[in-house]
Amino acid sequence: MHWCMGLEEYKRDIEAGRTVFMAKPNEKMRKKVNANIFGIFSHNYSYLLLFIISISFFLQLLIPRPYYTGLLILDPLLVKERPWTLVTHIFLHGSFEHFFFNMLFFIFFGPVLERKIGSTKFLLIFFLSGIFAGIGWSLTSAYPALGASGSLMGIFATLAVLMPRMRVYFFFLIPMEIWMVVVLFALFDFIMLGSGDMIAHTAHLSGLLFGLVAGMWLKKTF
Repeated sequence: MHWCMGLEEYKRDIEAGRTVFMAKPNEKMRKKVNANIFGIFSHNYSYLLLFIISISFFLQLLIPRPYYTGLLILDPLLVKERPWTLVTHIFLHGSFEHFFFNMLFFIFFGPVLERKIGSTKFLLIFFLSGIFAGIGWSLTSAYPALGASGSLMGIFATLAVLMPRMRVYFFFLIPMEIWMVVVLFALFDFIMLGSGDMIAHTAHLSGLLFGLVAGMWLKKTF
């Protein structure tokens, strides 16, 4: 069907004695397909990140730990030799439950912040919150860490500054304004510092702190 679109032009070119570059319709079709594929994620970087993190978790399940997770996990004792892990640890998760609840949280709040501040600023908040969380963890612990929680805390805190009256459901049941939930999260992480519960509380607090600062800076631009 696509070739028929150029049939009349082709006949006219033959009658005029001209040659025709038959690849042009294919080129147009190829560009259209590519545009449709990438258009899904255009100005929807939150969904693109969700997709990449999901693929990364799938790779964790497929590839033996030393060759994937072990290479990308944040190890405070090795962070100077492996600085890329300040970013890559964001895309790893320790279990399906860890992955599922982080991504559920992300899908609720990531797109909201992206629509509020734009895709470029959203990416900066996501990555810088995660990096800041990784630095905070590396300064306070000697144990490896992985997960997007620091980035998610940054997103949540930024939203709390920009949209403090936003209504959320704490534990899916209790309606609260978002700033109240941020305070509860911060208090919980402070209380649990040093508890040895295998949760990176200092990473959460570091990401949250960055999000608060970023939110206050962004609020001046609105």
